Amino acid sequence: MIRSWSEEIRPVPDNVRLYRSVDEALTDLPWDWILTHNVQDLLDARGIPLPKIFLVHGTLSGRILQDRAAINRADYIRNLETLLHSSRCRVVYISDLKRDDWGIPGQVIRTAVNASFYGGYHGELRGILQVCNHLRERGAMLGWETHETVCRGLPRLLLGDNRGLPDARRTASWEDLKEQYRAYRLYLHTAVYPYEDGYNLSVLEAMATGMPVATISHPTSPIQHGVQGIVAQTAAELRERILWLLDNHGEALRMGRSAQQTLEKDFPLAAFQSGWQAVAESML
Repeated sequence: MIRSWSEEIRPVPDNVRLYRSVDEALTDLPWDWILTHNVQDLLDARGIPLPKIFLVHGTLSGRILQDRAAINRADYIRNLETLLHSSRCRVVYISDLKRDDWGIPGQVIRTAVNASFYGGYHGELRGILQVCNHLRERGAMLGWETHETVCRGLPRLLLGDNRGLPDARRTASWEDLKEQYRAYRLYLHTAVYPYEDGYNLSVLEAMATGMPVATISHPTSPIQHGVQGIVAQTAAELRERILWLLDNHGEALRMGRSAQQTLEKDFPLAAFQSGWQAVAESML
């Protein structure tokens, strides 16, 4: 598991400074608030007298499923709400599905990408791309069985930390990642409702590049069948439609252009930026 910034995944932005520890960061500058990404972050930061934001990336239902956790959900939520209150913590979710699943009041700021960083799709490589870490281990929520049914025997690349899986490797750099989005014919998203959304950051990056997306039907998916990509009700049906798209480069280019337009319309970067700006100002 990666516990520090990996430049294989993203370069460090110019306005970011990395610290070796929380203690080192606290001795440096006067901070206004703390951004936490999970419950462990909250627990680690509870002794720091600063307001906090709890940013929720996943569903509680998915985490319980993945960990096979025998917990009382109501008690867990009640204890978490006590921790949030005592920590002066505001809750922000990356999607409505996540907020509905947790059931704790909070604001939704949907994920967005800067489309100007992407583009250049040509799809000349007749194959399937999927970007995901630990797909088999988290398969119940990320759709490992669907991935296997769809991709068996077909040219594919699984990018991420997926040790032991065929046709899988980690990215060498962000440029390497973007080049795979440009080159592969289509992107595959297999996440399972209601544990994950019908899109994630990688889907949005593929769309921003101008790449068509293949997915199982999902109520929160931005993909319409035959418009931004292909959609099916079952893995077997999705495989048949993927086989068709792999052999229709012109249709892939058309759908990819539509996916790019949908990304810019439905996931505007300006809304993401203004949402976080408003949250930041409210914490002062």
